[in-house]
Amino acid sequence: MGWTLSKADEYLNHQMPYPHAVVGSSDPNWRERYWVSIQDVAHQRFILSIGFGKYPNQDVMEGCAMAQVGDKQYNLRAARQLLPQRDEIEVGPLSAQVIEPLQTLAFSIAPNPSGIEGSFTWHAAMPSMLEGRHFEINRGRISHDLVRYVQLGRISGSLTIAGEAFALDPETTWGERDHSWGIRPMAPFAGQPPTASVDWNFLAFCPIQFPDFCVHFYLFEQQYGRPTHLSASIVRKDGSEEDDPIEAVEHDFDWVRGAPVLTLSGGHITLRFFSGKRLRIDIKALGPRVYLKGGGYGVDHGRWKGESSLEHEVWDLSETDKLNGYAISSADHLFEAKADGQTGYGIIEYLVRRGHERYAPALPPSRKKA
Repeated sequence: MGWTLSKADEYLNHQMPYPHAVVGSSDPNWRERYWVSIQDVAHQRFILSIGFGKYPNQDVMEGCAMAQVGDKQYNLRAARQLLPQRDEIEVGPLSAQVIEPLQTLAFSIAPNPSGIEGSFTWHAAMPSMLEGRHFEINRGRISHDLVRYVQLGRISGSLTIAGEAFALDPETTWGERDHSWGIRPMAPFAGQPPTASVDWNFLAFCPIQFPDFCVHFYLFEQQYGRPTHLSASIVRKDGSEEDDPIEAVEHDFDWVRGAPVLTLSGGHITLRFFSGKRLRIDIKALGPRVYLKGGGYGVDHGRWKGESSLEHEVWDLSETDKLNGYAISSADHLFEAKADGQTGYGIIEYLVRRGHERYAPALPPSRKKA
């Protein structure tokens, strides 16, 4: 059933002697994913993150949506058998449609029991940025071999979360998205060895949008100043890229003291270019933050759940004793940024392990014992 033609086979874009239904690796971890996050940057009333994942070697298509309003997070997870409907980005109530590649996409969340529904359009505000290839070997096996592009945009449409309606205006509703494909480890099954890389103790995934330019970096560090993986770029609104590549990303983050889970408060990021030039970005963390575990991150991505599956729940974020369990897979955290006389906004995903000498002291006691 997998050796069949699909719509993509009509186009002159093949790169291996297989139809598009078959990928170049039989590794069950091979996946292709969309991630999109949108926020009300004017009033910080909500944050919504949604995702889609295709797992050709698992015959699985999945989708998720996570929305935070006030002290509640609403989670929706859907999955289905991939074949034969492999060409549509649609699973349960979630769907996405490419209107104009790298420019305009339409997303829909049909009415469902989670309380999240809406229809909105992604408008590219900046050109996309292609990350460098991410390759790692763990326990003698390839654990990461993938590429990703990231794009910043503006959103129009409507969204309802738990009965509260939000009009999405491109002036005040900003967004970030990525599209990745290749091999990344899934959460291990019981009895399997750990699959996460042992080389890093800190990670930060961080796209930032300013009125005239955007920045994105993905950083894994063993210790501060000792990256195990770094991909970083800066692109202007007119499509021009810096002739001077980014050599390093320096950071000095502040954390909320006494928070039940590691929580960013602010700090600054410095991009160091090969010419020696530097660009300092001052950041201030804002309230909206959605925990990715609600979408299945780090839990059961790519797992077979039958021909169709729909799961949902509501988390009360005021129950601080439960936050440690929610934060285990990190979060999308909104922040304000200032650089070059401009004000922008971005999302940062961060994780700190106890082996990171610089930031490990900021971990709450419960995390230090983990």
